Amino acid sequence: MSPKLVRGFLRSDGTPNFSSAVYSKPNELEYIIHKPVFSITQRSPIVRAIDLMLSKAVRRLPVTDANGRLKGIMTATDIVNFLGGGEYYNIVRLKHGGRFFSALYEPVESIMSRDVVSAVVTEKFSCVLERMIAENVGAIPVVSKEGSLLGIITEYDVVRYLSGRAMTESVSDWMTRNPVVAPPTISLKSASRLMISNGFRRLPVMKENLVLGMVTTVDILRYIGEGSAFRRLLLDEMDQVLSAPVSEVMRMGTIIVKSDVQLGEVAPLIKTSGVGAVLVEESGEVKGILTERDLLAALAIE
Repeated sequence: MSPKLVRGFLRSDGTPNFSSAVYSKPNELEYIIHKPVFSITQRSPIVRAIDLMLSKAVRRLPVTDANGRLKGIMTATDIVNFLGGGEYYNIVRLKHGGRFFSALYEPVESIMSRDVVSAVVTEKFSCVLERMIAENVGAIPVVSKEGSLLGIITEYDVVRYLSGRAMTESVSDWMTRNPVVAPPTISLKSASRLMISNGFRRLPVMKENLVLGMVTTVDILRYIGEGSAFRRLLLDEMDQVLSAPVSEVMRMGTIIVKSDVQLGEVAPLIKTSGVGAVLVEESGEVKGILTERDLLAALAIE
């Protein structure tokens, strides 16, 4: 999803138009980045990445070489893509003949993003924030001058860091209108493909005009990687696993807010939602979605 061209979001040269309230202190990144950062080496098997994401409750893993130098990044979306949601599934189908047990031992580097957007720890926070918005990424690994991984800064970290600022604009100024939604009967495979083809990681689940819940790529990964579903995956029964309806995986209790509410009131709800987003209602109908990334832009941009 491309950045929104709203309220002077971009300057004429295409860079974010930051508020003068966003500034940097010396060595600021050292205090903001999440440490310790959970990472994985590029030759580790994908099954190890699944286990690490689920056990550490993270949705992305920086990827390093054996010496700890940053080489890429892997997300829950990449793994869902690999397990049937997108083009990475071709690795399973063509290289492993559709055998998932074999494919799970493919090295992480087979599906990681190599053109990872990163930052050096000595950079200014404002520069890193500008890069995060301009490149439309949810996290930036932070490295030493030598390229060794030191930590990671995420949308959540930035929102928490800047959340003391007054936010009087309304939700309608920053929400994404007409979000893609899915019925509760849609299969996990179809839901995965819908998210990956549209470039987002969460999908509201609705029946007619009633909001039933929301599903994320992490929810799908958790379902696949735990319990009976994972045992069936090892038996190469992935098609049966992904044929389950999304209603079996979705999170209940989706937060819905009015479009005229101030962002300052909604920010705490997004941070505690568990899905990094709230749905937005106008005239009794869901008309939009507001995410962590929208909130980050609102906090940083004039």
